[in-house]
Amino acid sequence: MKEIRVNHDPAELRLMLDHLGVAAFVIDVVSVDEYRLAAINARHEMHSGMQHEEVAGRSVDELLSPAMAAGVKANYRRCVESKGVTDYQEMLDLPIGRTYWLTSLVPFVDEAGSVNRILGTAYEISDQVHLELEARYQSTVMSAYLDESPDGILVVDADNRIKTWNRRFLEIWEIPEAVMQAKDGEAALQAVNEQVQDPERFVNRIRQLYASLDEEEQGVRIQMKDGRVLERYSRGLHGSNGDYWGRIWFYRDVTELQRMTEKLLHMSQTDPLTGVANRRVLMGQLEEEYSRARRYGHPLSVLMLDLDHFKAINDRHGHAAGDLVLKEFVRMVTPEIRASDCFARMGGEEFAILLPESDLASARQLAGRLCRVIASLTFTSPQGVFGVTVSIGVATLRHNDASPEQLLSRADLCLYNAKSEGRNRVRPSGDIEDCQSLVPGL
Repeated sequence: MKEIRVNHDPAELRLMLDHLGVAAFVIDVVSVDEYRLAAINARHEMHSGMQHEEVAGRSVDELLSPAMAAGVKANYRRCVESKGVTDYQEMLDLPIGRTYWLTSLVPFVDEAGSVNRILGTAYEISDQVHLELEARYQSTVMSAYLDESPDGILVVDADNRIKTWNRRFLEIWEIPEAVMQAKDGEAALQAVNEQVQDPERFVNRIRQLYASLDEEEQGVRIQMKDGRVLERYSRGLHGSNGDYWGRIWFYRDVTELQRMTEKLLHMSQTDPLTGVANRRVLMGQLEEEYSRARRYGHPLSVLMLDLDHFKAINDRHGHAAGDLVLKEFVRMVTPEIRASDCFARMGGEEFAILLPESDLASARQLAGRLCRVIASLTFTSPQGVFGVTVSIGVATLRHNDASPEQLLSRADLCLYNAKSEGRNRVRPSGDIEDCQSLVPGL
C-alpha cells in the first residue's frame, strides 16, 4: 500500500485511515485558497454523518457554508504556511448536526518543499464543558503521524520489548536515551515509575494491562511528582488472525485541563464573594447527612443565619461596605465551626450551617456564641462607624421528619421568630424542638 503522501486512490486512502482509532481525513492542497477532501475514515463518518463516497474529491467550499468554509480554510492555510503541526478547536454544522472538534493537522511536504497534502485527526469534545476530551485514542501506529502527534506514544511487542516511540513520549517522560535504545521495556518502566506519585499502583496497573491482552484503558489520570497530570490511553495490538502483537500506549499532558476543570468545579460549588459553599452544595450535603443520621440514629442540626438590617447598611454605607460586611462575617464565623460542618451562603445576607452529630443544645450554644462574636464587629465608612448583628434560627432532626427539607423549614421558622422578636438573638432560646408555637397564626 502506497504512502498517504503520494497515494491518489480514494479507496486506498480510506483503508489507510481506517487503521487509526480516531476520526481522520486527508486534504489535498490545490492552491492557497482551494482545498479538496481526498478521504475520510469510518470513525469520521460515524461522528460527522458524512459518507466517504459522497465527499471524496469535493472542495471544502462545496461541503460547508461560506462562513464555515472560510474558517476551515484559514486553519489549513496556517498549516501550509507554517509547514508544522497545527492544533485548534472548531465548531462545524455537519449532516449529523452541530459538532465541536479538537483537530490536529499534519502537513506533507513534496520534493519541491511545498505542502501538497494534509493529514487531519479530530476528537469530538463536549459542547457543554468544552474542556474534557470525549474521543478515545484507539490507534495503531502510522509513521507519518507518529512524531507529530500531540500525544506521547510508545509501542511494545508481545515480549515487552520496545518497538517504537515518538519525540513527545520522551518529552513527557524523562527516560535515559540508552534505555530506549536498548529496547528494554522493564528498564523503561522502572525509570517512569520513579516519576509518579503512586509508583506501586502505577506499576501494578501496567502489569495488569500487559497480562490482559484484550483490555483497553481510556482516560486514566496519573499524578506526577513534579505536579503535572498525565492522561493515559492504551490498547492491545492484534494481527488479522487474532494474534497478540503487543500494546500501544498514549500519554497526554492534561495539567492545564485538570486545573481548569478543578477551577470550574470550585466555581460551581462556591459563593464567589465570600468563598464559602453555595446553596446547591449545602442541599446536597443535607441529603447525605440526613440519610446518615436516619441510618445510624445520630443527631443532626441546622442553623439559619440572617444579618440584621442588611439592606439599610447597603443603602446608607454603599454596596462595597455591604460586601465587606459579608466577607468579614464569614471570616469571623469560620473559626467557630468544625471542619465537618457545612457553612454556606444561601443567598443575599442569609447563610446556613449544617451540623452533623450535633443536638439542639450544642447547636443552640454555637448559635449564641456566633451572635456574640458578630455583635462585636465594627466597620467604618465615609458615612460613619457602624456595627452589625445576626439573627439565628436553630432546628434539630426529629424522629418523624419525612425529609431533610422539614428540618430546614423549622430552622427557617425559628429564624423568622428571632427576626420578629427584635433581631440579634437565637431562637429557640430554650430546649424546645421548634418555634412553631411562638409564631403568630401558626
